[in-house]
Amino acid sequence: MKTIIMLCGILVFTAAVSFAQSLQDNPDYRRSLELQEQSRAAFDSGDFPEARRLAEEAKDYAEKSDLWIAEQLARYRANAARLRVRNRLREIDQFRGARNFPDEYARGRELYEKADDEFREQTWELSRSTAEEALDVLSVIVYIPSEAGVLPAAYVVRALPGSTDCLWNIAGYDFIYGEPRDWRRIYNANRDSMPQKDNPDLIHPGMVLLIPPREGENRSGTWDNGEIR
Repeated sequence: MKTIIMLCGILVFTAAVSFAQSLQDNPDYRRSLELQEQSRAAFDSGDFPEARRLAEEAKDYAEKSDLWIAEQLARYRANAARLRVRNRLREIDQFRGARNFPDEYARGRELYEKADDEFREQTWELSRSTAEEALDVLSVIVYIPSEAGVLPAAYVVRALPGSTDCLWNIAGYDFIYGEPRDWRRIYNANRDSMPQKDNPDLIHPGMVLLIPPREGENRSGTWDNGEIR
């Protein structure tokens, strides 16, 4: 698997390099090269005013080429980021991640659609930034083992983009209780170890919360970022 991932990375890098190199083969760049040759020829023949004029014209075309290349690279990067979000959403759909992380999924899809709109409006840098924000939001969605009876007895609080876990969301995960309103079960079981005993809203990333079983539940192991250990 590591070999496949490494090969895919090499192929992506090679494609990006080839794309960047191909951008230099544009009319403005070729015209700039032609004018540079003509400028050198004029200089060699002693026509210095003409050599200077041609050199300045060559510079203008080179700057046009640079601007065009920068725009094409921005478009390429925006599209690449947009495709990464699309693939991430498909991956999440395959393991039904939206079921356990509805808010993050909805926000990620909203940002993906916004990045799409910005791409169509040709605001490449804005589209890329929005797509990367979507990837950041979607990064918290992880696969939850769904085998019957696999329920954790403890949960490691995660850091989420721009915020952190909360007892309401944790209780709502279907591998916990599947019901946000059961957050008090978790709070009561962990109250003595909370940073502030009377403040259920204050929990920190890395904290290990005990998940008391409901009637008939068997729980074991600790859920840590998608794995029960």
